[in-house]
Amino acid sequence: MERIDRLRRELSSSHTSKFGWRISATLFCLAFVICVVAILAARLHNFDLSSLLLGVALATFCVVAFFLSRFLSEAREQERRAARALDTTEVSLLESEERFRQMADNIQEIFWMIDAETRKTLYVNPAYETITGRPRAALKDDPLSYEEIIHPDDRVHVLLALEAATQTGEFDERFRIVSPSSEERWVWVRGFPVRDDQGKIRRLVGTALDITTQKQAEEEVARNLSLAESAWSEADAMRKATLALTQDLRMDSVLDTLLQSLLELVPYESAQILLLESDSRLFVAREAPRSDPAKQAVKYPLTLNVIEFPLLQRVVVNQGGLVLSDTKQEQEWRPLKGSGPLRSWLCVPLVSSHQTLGLLSLGHSAPGSLTHEHLRLAKSLAIPAAAAIQNARLYECAKIYGTELEKRTSDLNEAQSALQRLQSGRPS
Repeated sequence: MERIDRLRRELSSSHTSKFGWRISATLFCLAFVICVVAILAARLHNFDLSSLLLGVALATFCVVAFFLSRFLSEAREQERRAARALDTTEVSLLESEERFRQMADNIQEIFWMIDAETRKTLYVNPAYETITGRPRAALKDDPLSYEEIIHPDDRVHVLLALEAATQTGEFDERFRIVSPSSEERWVWVRGFPVRDDQGKIRRLVGTALDITTQKQAEEEVARNLSLAESAWSEADAMRKATLALTQDLRMDSVLDTLLQSLLELVPYESAQILLLESDSRLFVAREAPRSDPAKQAVKYPLTLNVIEFPLLQRVVVNQGGLVLSDTKQEQEWRPLKGSGPLRSWLCVPLVSSHQTLGLLSLGHSAPGSLTHEHLRLAKSLAIPAAAAIQNARLYECAKIYGTELEKRTSDLNEAQSALQRLQSGRPS
């Protein structure tokens, strides 16, 4: 409406000035011509001067009245045409403004407009209140208050990008905002330039879309992909470990392979494979890193009494794993011989055919280094490891039986040879 009124005033002023100039010029010309004619006539015919002046005045008045009425008629007609054009333009603008208001009030995106020089807010639609949780009236009191809703970690970057957009006209950013209730939401804000006749950017207009749900979905997809990759890596590591454990049936090879496979899954600093000699005694079958018995105060082979270590006894009896985030917070913790000072520790049983063959003991010098996830991985690897150890034991027994069988077969062959020699030497 302000633009229409201003246009009316400009057109009226312009028309009035042009019309006044035309009338003034016309009257001046007519008066000049009549005066010249009157003077010439007076000199030629010697008429009475007063009569002549009266006639001139009447003639001038008639001419002026005629042209004035004509000009006024044209002016009124032009004003009517201009009024009709302005009315049409006003209706068109009102319709456009109404369509814009209906669109802006009903879309779910924020529609915004700021001044390019001051970056002050000129307009936002009602969606601003829905997405940000703040009233639009706050922007009228402080047109720069929209800066406060930007997350502190994103604020500097976004404001720098907005300042650059006042020169380039390009703004396309995704960032977080904070509601009055401290709820974080993600928005996608895009801006476009509005230039004047000289091409200078006067305003930035754009939209802000709430993409919180989309962002959460993207994060969920990324998390699932990470879990899938982790699961695939874990399955591949388990497959390789199982294959390695079954390639060589010798006990030494099985134990070394087990410790190496564990290191790829669990970040331990020290490890021990404890095998049961009896129901209450364990011996250290292998450890990492390897210790030199000649340089250690502990005598090897190292044996442990399960009764002296309540936590080991619990694992043996329950056949379940155990993890300690900080050994200093556990009253039943007893340092294990040969394992060094441990602050984080886990232990899983080696069970085959419901029989406990031994324990896997893993430790770290830093508290919190071993977690329940590491316990799960160690328990998963303990299953094929127990089977490999059982097979290694059977293999060793088979080797012993095979050696014994070969010895007895050799003794039998020698006895048969001696008997044959004896029979061949006997007289017939």
